[in-house]
Amino acid sequence: MSLSPRNVSRRTLLTGLSALAGASLLPANASATPVLRQAPDAGAGLIRNPEFGNGVMAGVPRTDGATLWTRVGGAGGSGSLGTGSIDPGSLGAGSAGSSGSSAAGGELALIVSKREDLSSPVLAERVQVREEDDGTVHFDVNGLAPGESYYYQFRGNGGESEVGRFRTLRPADSNEPVRIGWFTCQGFEEGYYGAHRHLAEEDLDFVVCLGDYVYEFTKPGVRGLDTNPFPQTIEGMRAKYRKYRADADLRLMHSQHAFIPIWDDHEFRNNYSKDGWTFPVVAPIDSAVGFQQKKQWAWQSWFEHMPVPRFADDPLRTYRSLRVGKTVELFAPDSRQYRDVQPGGDVDHTVCPDADAPGRTMLGATQKNWLLDGMTGSDARWKVVANASMMMGMVTEDDGARGYYDTWDGYGAERNEILSTAAQSIENMVLVTGDDHDGWAGELWDTGFAPGTVSGAQGNTAGTRRAGVEFVVPSVTSGNTGDGGATGSSDPDGARAEELSRRAKNPHVKHVDMVSHGYGVLEADAGEARFQFRSVDKLNPNAGVTTSKTVRTPAGQSVVESA
Repeated sequence: MSLSPRNVSRRTLLTGLSALAGASLLPANASATPVLRQAPDAGAGLIRNPEFGNGVMAGVPRTDGATLWTRVGGAGGSGSLGTGSIDPGSLGAGSAGSSGSSAAGGELALIVSKREDLSSPVLAERVQVREEDDGTVHFDVNGLAPGESYYYQFRGNGGESEVGRFRTLRPADSNEPVRIGWFTCQGFEEGYYGAHRHLAEEDLDFVVCLGDYVYEFTKPGVRGLDTNPFPQTIEGMRAKYRKYRADADLRLMHSQHAFIPIWDDHEFRNNYSKDGWTFPVVAPIDSAVGFQQKKQWAWQSWFEHMPVPRFADDPLRTYRSLRVGKTVELFAPDSRQYRDVQPGGDVDHTVCPDADAPGRTMLGATQKNWLLDGMTGSDARWKVVANASMMMGMVTEDDGARGYYDTWDGYGAERNEILSTAAQSIENMVLVTGDDHDGWAGELWDTGFAPGTVSGAQGNTAGTRRAGVEFVVPSVTSGNTGDGGATGSSDPDGARAEELSRRAKNPHVKHVDMVSHGYGVLEADAGEARFQFRSVDKLNPNAGVTTSKTVRTPAGQSVVESA
């Protein structure tokens, strides 16, 4: 696994093209032909006839820039990269230790401008396409102005990408409201990505993926059945990203907003921990190559296909924080890489005495301290946590049994520590969560459970202090309770009945929707944080969007109210 920092050429393209006789690089006015198009973009050494079928992305925005990404190759994984072609890898074929590609690396031109027509560029440089990273480009742009919109494009000799857009983070002294889009759980075959088309149209500072961007397995749906389930090679894992990025609506969303991804489990295997997986069907399939090797390939594929910079001192680290003016500090932890195995054999809806055992961790000691120190020390109005697994307790049975031990319900002691610290020392903590596929809004107490929560054979200790609030984003497409969950048998009436049961057993739950799919939008200002649940029909490729529910939490109060 390559862990070295990206070796990006910093040679300016303006210098590289200065020898082109008579080529005026700067337009006379804003409506003039954009820069470089008067001269052949086939400047010396640029890749010939590149395809950009996987689109463009701007990731992890900063006040002065972002990481710009593209991949040279066709939609779905095939296409030209200069003199070679990318192996589609559609069946997970290829050498286990190589990229499986005959493509050659090379250079592209990158243009960044404040103008949509890319005139008067603020940056024009050459960037490196890395064959060993599946033909991808990661380029860290810096020197930009805070709180501004920028446009960018990658170009070769005879081919160019679509024009992307992103907004740099607001300046440190900004009191402006912050708007963040959220999505999670987008099994490709199970539905269309109309949610992303509507996300693209939102006025947002950036978009966060809460995990399960791709799925290692497949379920038959309106888009068929994937022929690459449980990929066994790095080529098969890369092919997942190529396939998902073939969707025009997903590419559109990425072209319109800066993007911050976190991973969960399905980027590799369902419910995996740091030492193994618990999904029983997979074990016989995966016996040929070990868990640790395949985990490294899955992580490598994620880093290749996500627009994230690497930490030089810890290349596998994904957790990070971003400050957005005085209004929001976003914390994006990694709840998968460091976690202990789930208690009780990872069996749902059971009584599990080990669920609250001291010493068990989801975050690991170093990351937990980073999160708590960061939130307690932050003077941002709102401390917002991008959280992959539900934090609030979820009782599903009359004996107090909890629903899912892959969530924080299986790591109760560490949850108590985090929420107790928040109740005592952190004001205005908001968790936005993925993974569950259903939509929720609830109040966080210092134990995870509000007074009056059902308790019995499974002890669910009621909290005494409020700690924050949690909004759980519904899935884009992946099966929810109304879809029949694992059974795949649609049952919206049964889902509505289950909603009432959950509300009765969990008084901290203030909203639940087990039928809708879509995404979420969080808007935070000095007075409140407001969360809007957007609903989009996953079975209709041309579906519209509705706001199914809006909730709010006033500053200084860890309560959820209808808005």
